[in-house]
Amino acid sequence: MNLYSRIGTVGGVILLLLAFSVAFSTSSCTADHSEKNGKNATDFILPKESDLVRIADTVWDVTSYTVYADAKLNNKYHTIYLRLRDTSGIPINDKSLDFYPEMSMGRMKHGGPFEHPVALGEGWYRGPMVFIMADIPQMGKGWQLHTIRSHNRIKDTLAIKIPVTAAATMRTMSSGTRDDSRVFISCLLPDSVKQGKHPIRFLMNKMDGHHFPVLDHYVIKLKTNRPATETGSSENFAAESTGNGYYEGTVNFSMPGRWEVIVELWKEDKKSNQDDIKYLVQVT
Repeated sequence: MNLYSRIGTVGGVILLLLAFSVAFSTSSCTADHSEKNGKNATDFILPKESDLVRIADTVWDVTSYTVYADAKLNNKYHTIYLRLRDTSGIPINDKSLDFYPEMSMGRMKHGGPFEHPVALGEGWYRGPMVFIMADIPQMGKGWQLHTIRSHNRIKDTLAIKIPVTAAATMRTMSSGTRDDSRVFISCLLPDSVKQGKHPIRFLMNKMDGHHFPVLDHYVIKLKTNRPATETGSSENFAAESTGNGYYEGTVNFSMPGRWEVIVELWKEDKKSNQDDIKYLVQVT
């Protein structure tokens, strides 16, 4: 059990405070994704509001800010959407807009992995991010989405409270490594899937002080185990880097039940992770 799976305990909170006893300085986990990897037309499709979960909204300086997400926010990887409109409901498209997550625990703050938002048009902006822990009651403001807009060389920042609760099934875990200190590995597989083969994606970030740069030079080896019968499955294929910190492989669940995906991080033909990394999946 590592630091980020222990925050529900007193010992975990103490370790967490020691780990983040320095002030947070803003930094993206990547270079601008749209510049680094390129985009095609499908990347700019506007979302359907009915498919999203409204997280928060506020009005500031005659502008309405509404935050949406792909699901209710837990301590894991999410896609965040921000919608800007004026008080008449007219969309606001601002090329200078940026946003990032920040966890406030009173006098101590830290961020998490994120990508700069992509402007989708009609006042919509989208950016993925990882919440590396849940809010801690009675300890600061918790997670906030800091939105930045620039005008005449002046930057205005608005902090919007976004509630993040503990995930029922862990999807973001951390481990010490042989070469890259502590890393965060987010599994993008749903909590429940159908029996059979499935593509499995991960995002890997290094914890480097206040920053979370992506890591691309690993191979993520995968094993599956069904604890009830102590059996695994064949035709699991290691997740290889697809760029920008993302990895993709294949897992096979040969029968229904509760399964484990056991992860090993390999670099230069050597196992690198120092902590166990295991994700639970319900297979139907």
